[in-house]
Amino acid sequence: MFKVLIPRTISHTGTDYLKKKGCELILSAPASADDPLFEQCHAILTGPTRKFRYDKTLLDRCKNLKVISSFSAGVDYIDTAYAEELGIQVTNSGNANSNAVAEHTIYFILACAKNHQIMSDAVKKSDFSIRKDVFNIELSGLTLGLIGFGNIGKLVAKKAALGLDMKVIVYDHHLTCGNAPFGVLPVSSPEEVYRNADFISLHVPYTEKNRYMIAKEQLDMMKPSAFLINVSRGGLIQEEDLIQAVKDKKIKGAALDVFEKEPLPADSGLLLYDNIAVSPHCAANTREALDCMELFAAMDIWRVLNGERPEFPVNHPILF
Repeated sequence: MFKVLIPRTISHTGTDYLKKKGCELILSAPASADDPLFEQCHAILTGPTRKFRYDKTLLDRCKNLKVISSFSAGVDYIDTAYAEELGIQVTNSGNANSNAVAEHTIYFILACAKNHQIMSDAVKKSDFSIRKDVFNIELSGLTLGLIGFGNIGKLVAKKAALGLDMKVIVYDHHLTCGNAPFGVLPVSSPEEVYRNADFISLHVPYTEKNRYMIAKEQLDMMKPSAFLINVSRGGLIQEEDLIQAVKDKKIKGAALDVFEKEPLPADSGLLLYDNIAVSPHCAANTREALDCMELFAAMDIWRVLNGERPEFPVNHPILF
């Protein structure tokens, strides 16, 4: 019988699926990387954790482990390269949460354009005179610039172009002029996005190479009327530089679902400005997405344990 360690769940779909397949489920959160539970399991169904990383030290202890399946799309908490050396398959949930995150991106675009925070606060104070001083923005004809054109980026482009009548430009090193749908215009560098877009939205995974890919240099390239949106990973943006850019009116504002430190500290400068919209890393937090995320991750566990190719591989150990 296969033993599957499940430190935490986000739904019932994955556990139900694995139970029906006859797996023994270890529904327990290891206290640390030294927990003996890691030595017992054949598979791990998990998501990001702040307690430890699945690094070399931890993976070396997992003598029976065949697969780590992440119900999140991001796997930066796993040393995927070393797992590959050990013959451990790493998978994620693929496009399970793509629509939810894309919708949240569109929500952020609208929240910025329509001054949602300012207007909401005014109504709570019975202040309708705000309409004389603060004006909203029409999105039709404005330019949305995307950094990254994977599953989520494509859906954002579709919703913005077809639903909001926005122009969409995108930088992605995998994309060429001949294969962009929805009238999307590929550009040759991220700098072209920064300089020309009215809304800049990040849709790339976090790696050490792209840490702080948005810092003072990039913010200085942006229009004073531009908004920066991040629903990917907090470490992509140098937050102090962003705060300064908003304070100095180098850009119009921002909308962030992710932060370098989570939960966001109550004294963060990001909370001082009503033109910085924030949400608590909840872009994927729809019931529909969570059900799919856990189920997709569990299904790949079963595939790997039975010698089949996973649907959503992240690394490529020689298993098949």
